This record gives sequence, C-alpha cells and structure tokens, in this order.
Amino acid sequence: MAGAIRAADPAPATLPTSGVDVAPGKPADEAWKRFEANLKQPATKPKSQEEMLEQLRTWLSSQQTAASAFATDFPKDKRRWQAKLIALRAGIQGQRVLGQAPSPETDRARLDEIISAADAPVPVKAEAAYMRAMTYATEFRTKQGSYVAFHQAAADFAANYPAHPLVMQMQDLDLRSLADDPTPEGAELLKKYEASSDTDVAEAAKKIAAKRARLAEIKAKPVELQFTATNGKDVDVVMLRGKVVLVDFWASWCGPCLAEMPNLVAAYEKLHPKGLEVIGISLDEDKEKMQEAVKKYGMSWAQYFDGKKWKNQISTSFLIDAIPATLLIDKKGNLRQAGVRGPGLEPAIQKLLAE
Repeated sequence: MAGAIRAADPAPATLPTSGVDVAPGKPADEAWKRFEANLKQPATKPKSQEEMLEQLRTWLSSQQTAASAFATDFPKDKRRWQAKLIALRAGIQGQRVLGQAPSPETDRARLDEIISAADAPVPVKAEAAYMRAMTYATEFRTKQGSYVAFHQAAADFAANYPAHPLVMQMQDLDLRSLADDPTPEGAELLKKYEASSDTDVAEAAKKIAAKRARLAEIKAKPVELQFTATNGKDVDVVMLRGKVVLVDFWASWCGPCLAEMPNLVAAYEKLHPKGLEVIGISLDEDKEKMQEAVKKYGMSWAQYFDGKKWKNQISTSFLIDAIPATLLIDKKGNLRQAGVRGPGLEPAIQKLLAE
C-alpha cells in the first residue's frame, strides 16, 4: 500500500496551506510567505529518472528545513503545527525516495503531539490523524498486529472527522488492506463491508474476498509459473525447486520500483551463489524501455514481458494490482511471503535459504 503504484491509485493527502486562523504578526507572516514558496514544486522538468529522484530529494529536504525553522522561530504561532506536519511529511516521503526504513513509532509520537495540541487547527489535526493511520500500513509486512491498529485508526479518523474529504479514501484503503490481512479481526471486518448497504462498498468487499480465496488457493500448493523469457530461455519454477525464488513485479515507468531496484540487485548478487533466483515480471508496454532499464540497473535475471501493462498475463493470474510487488517462494515451491522488499528483503530471503 504506502508508496506503491496501483492501477487506480488514490490521490495523496494534501495539507492545507491557507485558511488557518492565526494571530497576525508581521515577521511571522513574512516568514510564512517565504516558507510557502518552498512548497512549490520545481519548475525545471528532469531529463532522467535519476535527475527526477535527485530533484525530489532536494525539494523535500528544503521543505523539511524551512518548516522546522518556522516552527522553531515562531513557537507561539498556530501555523507552527502545520509547519511541523509538513516537515514530518517531507521526511517520510524522503525516506521512501531514498529507500530507507520508515520509523513509524517515532512518527506517531510526533503526530500525536499535533493531534493533542490545544491550539492546533482542526484541518491540521485531521491531516495528522490521517498520516498517523498510514504509519501502521508501513508495518504490515513486519507486524501482524499493525493491521488491527490500522483498522482502528481508520475508524477513529472517520468518527472524529466525518466531513473530511479523505474519509472515503481512508475507507477505500482500509478495505484494500483486508486483501492481505491474516488476522481474525480482518476477516470479521471484511464480512461487515460485504454486508454494507452501500452497494459499491459491498461489491468491492466481495472482490477482496475473492482475492483472499485466490491467495489461499495459491498458498495451498506449490506455485506453478512457466514462460519464455525475453532472452529466449524457458523459465519454469518447478525446475527451480531447492532454490529460493523471488518473483518481482515491476515496470520502467514505476518510480518506486526503480528506487527499490539497487536493493534487489545487491541482494541478488550477494545471495544468488547461496541459492537465490529472481524472476522479473515487467508490466511495461514498451519493450525497448523495459530492456533499457534492465541493462541500466543490472538486472541479470530472466524477465517476462507481454506488453499488456495491468492486463499482464502473469500479474493478473496472481491478482497483482500494485507495484512494486514481490512473491517469495521457498525451496519446496510454496509461496511463503508477498510484498517483501526494502530492509526486510534480505533477512526474509536468508531465513528461507537457511531452511
């Protein structure tokens, strides 16, 4: 979820930059205008993926610095809470761009400070509550209990800010998270969504239930996956029994996928001699661009390409609706984990290699 590209990705939360009731103060007002100037996106169009990432890093860093400075210089101005929230958001986005591990507990503590502040404007508190709920989503792959915490935070957000424009988006994210939620609480919540009087919600819940059933079916027996790679070689997961196999769903147009690629390449180079195999499933439409990315990032493993993007034959068979996405298969050919990447990638692979 957090940071993935989906077939129909919801728009990101947008912090308010005006309309906050504050006590007038000329120095603070002038500083705020300078600060708002730092929020404007760079006007120069990047010429490459690397230039875009560097431009994004610089922009987020400048936001963080300017926001922190305003909050420090004007400790009694109500806008300091908005500045602190923007600094926190920029830091979280910067971690994502750099491929760094998130720090959800620290982020939640800072968000709680904003939510509980007596003079923090309601729109800012609402955005903080939204972000707080999303911190649990970053822990889905490492803490099973984070699903339950996310559902509760989503419900609290809807209860405390029922008129907020992001309430429907939060409900959608809550519902989608149930596709992977292994907890009994998640199963019960899905039943409630299926019984919703809102036909759209009920229909979406039924599709999620079907996806859960399909994933259970996939996990019930060894994975079957066969194709002819772009290099002309035949790939069959059955022939890779005895090895740990990572299936990586990606595309050259997917920024988060490319940001993750150096981590995946490093893991492959280190663990391939110990029994790791990687299989790439490209959701590209342009084969040439896909091959350019393969060469540029040093992906030396087999790649599948059919040019159908979200209708990719293999990704649809595994119900992939967001990238980057991964499937981690053990030595016996069983699907053991989905969605592992980032700092958790190598440990997860090492664990299966040791079995």
